[in-house]
Parts: sequence; structure tokens; C-alpha cells
Amino acid sequence: MDTRKRVTSILAMMALLVVGAGSSMSRASSADEGLVPGLPVYLALGDSIANGEASAPTLPAYWETVAGWRANGYVAQLDAALVTRLDCLPAASTHAADGCRQLQLLNLSRSAVPPLNGQPEKPGVTLPILIEEQLPTATALLGSRNHDANPRNDVEVVTITAGGADVLVPALGSCLGGDAGACSAALTSAFTEFTANFSHIVSDLRQAAGPDARIATMTLYNPLPFCVLGQADPAAAEAFGNWVLEGGTVPGFGTLPYGVNDIIRSVSQHYGAVTAETFGLLGAGDLVGGGDCRHPTRSGHTKIAGAFETALLGAPSP
Repeated sequence: MDTRKRVTSILAMMALLVVGAGSSMSRASSADEGLVPGLPVYLALGDSIANGEASAPTLPAYWETVAGWRANGYVAQLDAALVTRLDCLPAASTHAADGCRQLQLLNLSRSAVPPLNGQPEKPGVTLPILIEEQLPTATALLGSRNHDANPRNDVEVVTITAGGADVLVPALGSCLGGDAGACSAALTSAFTEFTANFSHIVSDLRQAAGPDARIATMTLYNPLPFCVLGQADPAAAEAFGNWVLEGGTVPGFGTLPYGVNDIIRSVSQHYGAVTAETFGLLGAGDLVGGGDCRHPTRSGHTKIAGAFETALLGAPSP
């Protein structure tokens, strides 16, 4: 059986990856909510992965579940590393080795929101949703703190994790049909829109943050071989996911000169952001698996946090 037929046979449930995944909700914070004036900030934007989803067990009370996610996800783990290792002093100091002890975390990310207490559901965060919901808060906070007279209260670090569904949803709808030309055209269109939206986000953040703030993005990992979608043929699932993420040639589908991760790297470099490389980093024990074809476990979040730490600060000492 050729690669296209094998991939098509496992993609019939692909909606689970981008629609069913992240079906739990979280709250997005507003600017300066809970922040102490005059102290530095780590600002996180993103989707359910940045929200820490699946990094802690589900509890009977929903908001307790969310609190567990946010306390154990990669953002919280990275925050702990930044407190220890980040030099956030406004000038050179002999105390730089002490880290950034007063760093505050503001995590604007959220998961998908089901109906709760009479409120309508919200879909998972895509790049346009991030632009609408999170970017205005982020740029307002950056503008107020990074351009005032107090260098001690700056937003020192910004991280961004989002965008997988922006490519997979429109592209896979065409790829499932078995028409290589339609699949390639859909990916080209999705990549064009992704580039515009991702550039909008990183550009606005850089302009609001100024040239010195650290901004970090993240390449996307391939979870398909490790969940229900890849059970029938993990190799075919891996080949298809890698093709979308990194480009190359897959028999039956054709050739992509670049993948979505190449867009992330290129846009990030253009605006002076670093990229945490998670492609190929997570394995079977690092992903929820089963019907969840997206989220990392606690160990997966730990690996993502390590990738961000390395990108921002260099590899930690052994």
C-alpha cells in the first residue's frame, strides 16, 4: 500500500487533533492582573499547551484541574528556571548570578472552553484568536512597562506557543481526499495565512517590547505516531506529520519546499526572537496518546520547558 493510502486510512479521525483536543477550558488573564508594580515580568501567550493542559491529573472540580495544569505545565517550569538563571537587573551587577528572584508570571494562554455556568463555549486558540484575545493585552502591558522610566519593571521574557491547528485543519480536509494537487494547494494557502498571522504577532510583540526583551517561539512536534491516529501505521503517520512540519517529499503527496516549522524559524529570526526546538523532542512517554493527539504529559512539558530555557539562556549546567 502506498504512503498516501496508508496515511489516508489513519487520518479519518484527524478532527480529534485540532477540534476534540483541548476540550477543557481556562481563564485568560487581563493585563497587570495580580502583578506587583515595579517588578519584572515573564509574559506567556498561547493555546492549551502553554496553558499546561494534561500536565496534571483531572480533578472533580474544574478550576482545581486548571490550577494544576498551570502549576505543572511548561510555562510554570520555565518560570522556575528563569527565576534561578535569568539576569534581569537593568545594569551589569555582581549579583547577576542570583537570577531574577522577583520575576512575576502572567500567562494569557487558555484551552478550549466548553459551556459552563451559562457561558458559551470557545474554540481552542488559533493564531487569529490569539491576535484578537491575547495580543492587545500583551502589547499594552509591554508598552506600559518597557517604555517607562523604570527599567526594573520590564517584561523581560515573552513566549509564544500556538499555530498547529491553523495549518492542520484546512490542509487535512483536502489531503484526506487523496488528491495530491488539492492537498498541496491547501497547504500552500494555509502556510500563507500562517505566515501573515504569525508575523503579525511577533512583529507587534517586538515593536511593543523594544529591542532588548527576550522573545521566544516554539517549533511544533509531531504527535501523530503516538496516538489513535497512528495506531494502524505509526510510520505513515510520522511521515505525514513530519512532511507538514518540516517539508520534504512524501510519495503520493508530493514535495513541500518547506514546512510550518521553517516559517516559525524564519519569522522569529527576522524579528529577533529565538526558537525553542521541540520537533523530534517528544516521544511516546511524553504525550497523552490514545484519543488525545496533541497534549504533552508532565514529562513532555518538562522537555518543552527545557527547550525554551536552552533557547533563551543556553543549556543549563549539568
